Amino acid sequence: MKELFKNYQAALPPVSPEEVELYERYFSVLKSWNENLALVSKKSIDLSFANHFVDSIFISDFAKKFLKTGQVFDLGTGAGFPGVVFGIRNPDLKIRLYEKLLKKQTFLAALLKELALRNVDLKGAMPEERHEGVLMARAVMPPAELFPFVAKRLKAGSVLIVNIGSQAPSPEEPGQFIKLEEVRYTLPQDCGDRRAIAYRYVPHGTN
Repeated sequence: MKELFKNYQAALPPVSPEEVELYERYFSVLKSWNENLALVSKKSIDLSFANHFVDSIFISDFAKKFLKTGQVFDLGTGAGFPGVVFGIRNPDLKIRLYEKLLKKQTFLAALLKELALRNVDLKGAMPEERHEGVLMARAVMPPAELFPFVAKRLKAGSVLIVNIGSQAPSPEEPGQFIKLEEVRYTLPQDCGDRRAIAYRYVPHGTN
């Protein structure tokens, strides 16, 4: 992992040596647990540097710029991407991970203990209550399901970050969401291009 970060540093946002050390430990735990729990696919874990870590770094940095009040949330974090990476990059900011699958919760609890990430809070399924801040949703459900789901769980003015492939059509904006900004980036190791799109939640009847 250290060598990969060094080799591709010109194409990545700045990453500190302390971060890289945590990413190495993260990957070691993930690889060990993945043998029995299949947290991510075999092909995916072989390309974890690009498909998971680098992708999460780009998403995390994009999400952070929209955080004005509240905190950051990661919906369906799975094996911790991008939420745990956000926590590593931003130790002074709080983030809450939502993951409904028990086996992944068990892995995440062990991972957070191993990395001693005190700014990261782990919960189960995301409850139907209003959250204030920025919600990251990376490959958790199709946009047609995602927007109605989060509309019941965000406070007015909060921001949703959606991550999709570069060739995928942009999601249709429901009436309660306004597109703010889009970023495109290229993953190393020939893993393709990605897009992250930010939407502000503006429920009917608000300005």
